[in-house]
Amino acid sequence: MSALRGIATGFLQAKIRNTEANDALKANTLMRVGETLIGETIPNAVAAEKVRRTNYDMLSSEFTPNFAEVADKSGFTLNEDTMDVLRKKLEEGNLDKEALKNANFETDFNTRYNARVKTDEEKYAPILKQLGIDGIGAMGYNTVEAIVKPPAMDTVTTKDQMTDTVTTQEVPKPFSSMQLKDYLTPVGDTTVLGNPNLVAGAAASYRGFDQSMNFVDGKLVSLKFGGNKDIEYNAFTSTMNDVAPMFERDDGKVNLQQIAQAADERLTAQTQGTINKMVSGYNVLSAKDKSGMDLSAIEKTQQLYGGGDFSESFNAQNPSDSDKLTFIAQHMGSLGTTAEQHYFALSFPVNVTLSDGRNIRKLLLRRFTFSN
Repeated sequence: MSALRGIATGFLQAKIRNTEANDALKANTLMRVGETLIGETIPNAVAAEKVRRTNYDMLSSEFTPNFAEVADKSGFTLNEDTMDVLRKKLEEGNLDKEALKNANFETDFNTRYNARVKTDEEKYAPILKQLGIDGIGAMGYNTVEAIVKPPAMDTVTTKDQMTDTVTTQEVPKPFSSMQLKDYLTPVGDTTVLGNPNLVAGAAASYRGFDQSMNFVDGKLVSLKFGGNKDIEYNAFTSTMNDVAPMFERDDGKVNLQQIAQAADERLTAQTQGTINKMVSGYNVLSAKDKSGMDLSAIEKTQQLYGGGDFSESFNAQNPSDSDKLTFIAQHMGSLGTTAEQHYFALSFPVNVTLSDGRNIRKLLLRRFTFSN
């Protein structure tokens, strides 16, 4: 029996002796629960956190701190077994160091650690209070200070071609994915984008892309899009690459038609589908609708979307302007590529604003617009 267990047992037995006879059974039960909590549960939790921190520090040193964050968030730092799984995955795929280098994560190790400690404190506090122990800090379950950092911001500069006015503003930087698979590429070239002719042929059946394609003897000889259709096409083909592994057969081959259909469904869900849940009355604007709006001549020729106010459910979950921008930034950060993020921004309603009058679509598009 450990010294800690002996101290806990002695303390609890003394408590029982001072309890009235009719409370003896309750006190005895409390003693057994408390002995387990103090002698096993909390020390085990402390030991587990030390292992997790050690693995995190090792990965941070061997690779980069950002890689360690992704690995920890995905649960690979828990123990030796999970670390072995991580090593195997690294053997199967190449690490995208550049994507990790520029990643902006929503959370970090210290924040997650403190959240776990807080949860355990809330869980064990009632029992410890009955034992006459306030908090579990005295048991060695030491917390660390959360590093409270302001949200990362992007400085974007735009130039109004009509008035020749340059505007510079900071907007929240989208959060990056914390899933390991998003930073691993299969060993060898297995992307579906290797043959643009085949990709274009599969994409031609969707979203009117075929109207801008010219094939001669099965070979794509020209691809000319108008308006922002090129951005939609890039987002579509990027999404095809995202979903391709789901359709890879044992022989390494893929069915591009299945991939294109899945890409169409995913791109719709992550763009128009998501915005439709955020904004009431989300719809494609007609030429008549556009005629009454303050739009540039170029915008009047493009497919644009309109909408009313934010939906009640979205307002309830994201009441402030900051909450709304953070949610949108997080969602955009979860999208696979810059092309998909750009297409999401283009698809946002042109007339939806924050409470201070700022147009959200314009804020989002500033990430992808640079002055000359």
